[in-house]
Amino acid sequence: MPGEAQCVDVGIVGSGIAGSALAAALAGSGLSVALLDRRQGGLDSARGDHIQPAVQPILERWGVLNTLVLSGAEQRHGTRWFDTEGRLLVKIPVPERADCAPAFLYLNHEQIGDVLLTHAVEQGAIDISGISDWSLDRVRGGWQIHWAGAGESGTLRCTLLVGADGTASPVRSKLGVRIDRHRYQYPIAVLYGRLMDTPEMRTLDVHLLHERMVSMIPRTGGGTKIGFPIASDELSMWRNQPESVLHNQLQQWCPNLEFEHLAFGAVYPPVSQQAESYRGDGAAVLIGDARHAMHPARSMGMNTCFRVADRLASLLKGLRAGFAEAELLPLLQTFEQQFDKEVTQRLAENHAAGLQMDTLSGNGFPKLVEQLRSAAENPAISTAMALKAAGLEG
Repeated sequence: MPGEAQCVDVGIVGSGIAGSALAAALAGSGLSVALLDRRQGGLDSARGDHIQPAVQPILERWGVLNTLVLSGAEQRHGTRWFDTEGRLLVKIPVPERADCAPAFLYLNHEQIGDVLLTHAVEQGAIDISGISDWSLDRVRGGWQIHWAGAGESGTLRCTLLVGADGTASPVRSKLGVRIDRHRYQYPIAVLYGRLMDTPEMRTLDVHLLHERMVSMIPRTGGGTKIGFPIASDELSMWRNQPESVLHNQLQQWCPNLEFEHLAFGAVYPPVSQQAESYRGDGAAVLIGDARHAMHPARSMGMNTCFRVADRLASLLKGLRAGFAEAELLPLLQTFEQQFDKEVTQRLAENHAAGLQMDTLSGNGFPKLVEQLRSAAENPAISTAMALKAAGLEG
């Protein structure tokens, strides 16, 4: 009934990738879960959509990997790097190992989110979307969220509060958690297109141009997402010019590539940020962009969300339904220690890649080209790069 109070073990604010991933990871645990979100429509289709080979076994354990495949997910067989003349520098393959899948898996971001959320709801999670207003109160032994939207209102009481509500994170603000943030100089433009010649074995292709990096990212159905940094005075060109102008510019950059069609998608100001752990009264934790937003340069953000959600869920599964706050707090302390150990290094590596991409005067990226040529000549270097790209450490 509208306005009726509900009590759950885990209350998740934000039903995007991070929130839905945690709910999916907790499916079948016996713990009660509720997700709340202002959003009513789908997720942003321009965001990360490639799942690392090492992460796919996690999604299989959650029971969603096969659904992703049935929803149209396709395989990507490594990454290729090209120089300013369009010559192949090196192809970084997917490692052949028993602890990871044989290829990357990619599916549109919004479809991945739908699969995760649908799985969680089918397993009993409560989904409250279209919220227009909400407030948070600390109560004895937990938290209380008053919400309203779409002609309804209600109160949700939870023992664990999870903030998975994006880079701006109202939950983080309400909890008073400090954050370190780096805003990159150049926004990332995203175009959607389809190549005239789409290979059967798809790869992510990175072109190191004289001035900037341009990434050609496979999309399902033979599509391609093109991402690259732009200056502020270029915004109107990419947003407003006809398709022929887009074709001409990409033809100048990558003369070996021809597109059947091109369309502007979006412009994003990338950010790298990491929040501190919550140290106040009560059991609360931040995940996803609310905790560790990343530059899209290496497609690590979504995969890191999956790892973090799996780690948190594995600890929570040791509790029984109706657990007390006192039982939960030591587990959250363990989680935060693991987070610092496992995620901080990934954030640093991603930030370094973001800084490398954040330029319009790369001069052909000579240092990176030298590293890539070394990888092409030295199998040990190539293997190390392949392991890292796949989400493996060695």
